[in-house]
Amino acid sequence: MASSQELLHRAQQCHEEGRFVAAADLLLEAFRAHPESHEIARELGKVLRSVGDLEGSISYLKRAWQHEPADPVTVAELVLALHELDRGQEAVQVMLGSLEAGLEETGFALCLLRG
Repeated sequence: MASSQELLHRAQQCHEEGRFVAAADLLLEAFRAHPESHEIARELGKVLRSVGDLEGSISYLKRAWQHEPADPVTVAELVLALHELDRGQEAVQVMLGSLEAGLEETGFALCLLRG
């Protein structure tokens, strides 16, 4: 059985290759084993956003954000997903909470540009 880090790495490769179902399957396997992992929840959110499931994406991204509110990748992905659903006020609240938690603004800006 692969470790959660191996599954995460393989899922990221699948995601980059546009193999979203394969990525989601790997991430769900990893998530079942480690539901507390913010990295796995974040990656699930990213994959769901890629296929247009914004509500599902936000659910996993919020879970990741609650565990690591200053993670620039998580914050950027969550803000973008909220923006796509015209939930700007909620995106502002995420940003403020993240800044209070120590979000490094330059890293966030770079992640936002990649998003």
